[in-house]
Amino acid sequence: MKIIVSILTFLLLCSCNGQSVYELNKAELEHCHTCKSKDKNPNPNPEWVQNDLSRFKEMVNPISDLKPTVSDYLEVYPELLKRIRNTSSNTIELLDELKLISHDFYGGYTSFNLTILTYENKILYSRLWFEVEEDVFENIYLKEITIPLTCSGANMEYYKVHDKNLAEYTKKYPNFTLEIDIEKYKPDELNAYYNMNQIEDNFGAFQVSDDYAHLANGFIKPLLEQKKYAVLEKLLFGVNPVGRIYSYTALKIALNQGYQPNQEIIKQMEKVKVSGLKFKSGFNSSHSETTDFDFTNKLNFE
Repeated sequence: MKIIVSILTFLLLCSCNGQSVYELNKAELEHCHTCKSKDKNPNPNPEWVQNDLSRFKEMVNPISDLKPTVSDYLEVYPELLKRIRNTSSNTIELLDELKLISHDFYGGYTSFNLTILTYENKILYSRLWFEVEEDVFENIYLKEITIPLTCSGANMEYYKVHDKNLAEYTKKYPNFTLEIDIEKYKPDELNAYYNMNQIEDNFGAFQVSDDYAHLANGFIKPLLEQKKYAVLEKLLFGVNPVGRIYSYTALKIALNQGYQPNQEIIKQMEKVKVSGLKFKSGFNSSHSETTDFDFTNKLNFE
């Protein structure tokens, strides 16, 4: 689960505590046992170091000042929509006019990934992360980074939801959500929502994960058995196409348990049934153009 702190709040904290961005980022790294580098490098390659520093200065630090549009991002990431030279880029076309763009660019000791969720030319959220593999990051790179970072797994990242664009999008698709009120739901519901609605975690650009049983039994089946339908309904409108399919399958089974969906839910269930299994990954893999599995049999809820 991710707690999003606005840039304004962050700057207020900085001014109140008298701490610099570097000091806050260093504290974040110090308190994160998963992403703090464990490999020591007493003699880093100067060319590799300079390569990384150029990336941080030219392609990481500017992100907080960019307007949340694809066209504005292209000025800093000119190869965002291409796969040439020392970069790669994947675009996944989702339901409801959404696209997920995942862009990798490389340095010396560090690899970088920029992921943006877009609607038309507008960006709903952006996530920029980079690997922390050696103490070169802490000893050299961290001092040159001017944006607030959080620890995420083995990486450090900058993550931001662009509220104005999200509000515009939800006017057209009012049931869409990226976050839910953590006070309203039990841990099993929150686990299901945040594990099944993070597209870059559960749905790779190459193909749908084969681990059907784990996702179904770990997150969806308990909600179905306890007749907790609210989160399943939210996933039906979520960003992750696989999460929509799982929730559709679960809610279809719930109809036999006395579940009575409203007309919006019925309409969305039909939409997922008709077109929810079809999305483009942009790769010539076995699942690149359409992913059309019998998910009811795969999930095996009953």
